[in-house]
Amino acid sequence: MVTVLDRANAGADGCEHHAARMLASLDGGRVYALPHAAPGTAIRVFKAADGTRPFCWLDGPRTKPSQLSRAENRARHSG
Repeated sequence: MVTVLDRANAGADGCEHHAARMLASLDGGRVYALPHAAPGTAIRVFKAADGTRPFCWLDGPRTKPSQLSRAENRARHSG
């Protein structure tokens, strides 16, 4: 379990899967492991969020940078 915080320090606790989805949809979000979390939980969430598209519940074509994952945007700009 982790806590995901936004830029205003509003937060929510969640499992790794849902926290990664939430973090992917936040600009400037942060993730912190809760005290009883297994070692490495926060970094796994951070890495998973990197490859997760923001607002994954929205359908339709995704062509704008704000609709792509951070990893997809990096790949577009590196080549």
